[in-house]
Amino acid sequence: MSYTSETLSALEKEHQTALATAQDKMISELSDAQASGDHAKLQEASVDFQNVTSELATAYAKRIEEINALNHKATVEQEPEIYANKRADVDLNLLVYDGDRDYVIAFQKDELIQKTLEKVNKGNSKFKSRKHLLKSSLRLTKTLAPMLHEIGEHCKQTLKLKADIEFFVYQSDMFNASCYPPDDNKLYIILSSGILERFSKDELTFVVGHEIGHVLFEHFDYPVRQILDHGENDLAPIHAMKLFAWNRNAEISADRAGLLCCQDFEAVGRTFFKLSSGVTTDSLDFQLNAYIEQFSDLEEVLNDSNHDPSDWYSTHPFSPLRIKALELFNKSETYAAFNDTIKGEITEEAMELEIKRIMSLMEPENLEDESEHSEKIQRLMFLGGYLISNADGVVDDSEIQALNSIVVPKVFANCMMTIKGLTEDEMISEVQELTRDLHIVLSVMQKLNLLRDLSIISYADGEIDDSEIIVLYNLARLLHINTDFIDRVISDAQGVD
Repeated sequence: MSYTSETLSALEKEHQTALATAQDKMISELSDAQASGDHAKLQEASVDFQNVTSELATAYAKRIEEINALNHKATVEQEPEIYANKRADVDLNLLVYDGDRDYVIAFQKDELIQKTLEKVNKGNSKFKSRKHLLKSSLRLTKTLAPMLHEIGEHCKQTLKLKADIEFFVYQSDMFNASCYPPDDNKLYIILSSGILERFSKDELTFVVGHEIGHVLFEHFDYPVRQILDHGENDLAPIHAMKLFAWNRNAEISADRAGLLCCQDFEAVGRTFFKLSSGVTTDSLDFQLNAYIEQFSDLEEVLNDSNHDPSDWYSTHPFSPLRIKALELFNKSETYAAFNDTIKGEITEEAMELEIKRIMSLMEPENLEDESEHSEKIQRLMFLGGYLISNADGVVDDSEIQALNSIVVPKVFANCMMTIKGLTEDEMISEVQELTRDLHIVLSVMQKLNLLRDLSIISYADGEIDDSEIIVLYNLARLLHINTDFIDRVISDAQGVD
């Protein structure tokens, strides 16, 4: 199996066509095998599909090397420079978190996501940020908010911005800040009155720098909610999981821009503390080291079955995780390249590997682990996903493909064969039995990951039916997880910009 394209762009099209052909073949074979009740052929179709995609990936990588060699290039760059100095002259390719960049590279190569983005951009008229903000909030001039403008000017110089910053405020006791799609010569940052009044200058500097970071890294290029809304008929549910994972990784990059502006790690710690606790007075003696240690306690807390875990999960990483990731960046050679007062105790590679490990706490569990309970976990994921998909009465090909991607071929084949002869009530009974067995062996973290991923899959087409929510609620109750967690995940999904 080999590719013949002469250019990288042509190779990408050739590769996507080959993958699509393999998927069509798998669906056809699965349908025939299920209709005839041939269990062996059902498993064979799933195994063949994964083998073919693996071979295609190998051939694809080989041809890339061949094309690069013909063009007198080295092998594919390990850290490609994908961030141009469009809005600032700071080295964004060095500053970006690897996990953020790697997802963006994958999205750029994903034909379905790119086609969906075309629909999003074509269907949406140009959003006028300034017009909307002038109508809905108060513009903060230099006379009204001199300190805020000092912060803006400091961030502009530090990040070498090419545009000015315009600030707006709206009435809310919540601690909130956001950035709006920029114009060529202006960035827009909006703050709640609560955060403006109760955060110090250093703390606000981190917040403003973080929001500027979202603009510099072009995080607006992948509006998760709109992509899912417009991709209902094209994207597989697995795309939703990847988009939400990227959304969390993007926050790590923006945090780095915030620290670069603030240059005071303790002030950053106080900022996260206030955002997490809501306490802004001197009634508590804030200790940065003690707050960072909360990261070490996090898994223990989440594994306490009496603790309501819903507050810990959102489309953003939870605060102890973010502060730990930023602590590593603060000690890195990477940060030292931007701040000559930093010694750089750890290499960029060591920093990125450790942050990747930390971020894995919010990633799906490895369902292919050969543990005593792995097959039961995978079957529960399959049946739960199938019941959610079937809640509207139809399970389409993209949903079958998504289910195939989260379980190993043997389990997928068994599930596809057995569901043919099961009624919905019988599937529910089996799910109840599986959750009884797994409740005592799964950690709360594993249960949360499982439910979160099923929730995101259910919202993959941009909307979620009441019937699907009922299935999710029932799964949460069977796993002894507060149903508020489902509401939180779905709310976050619907609120992603």
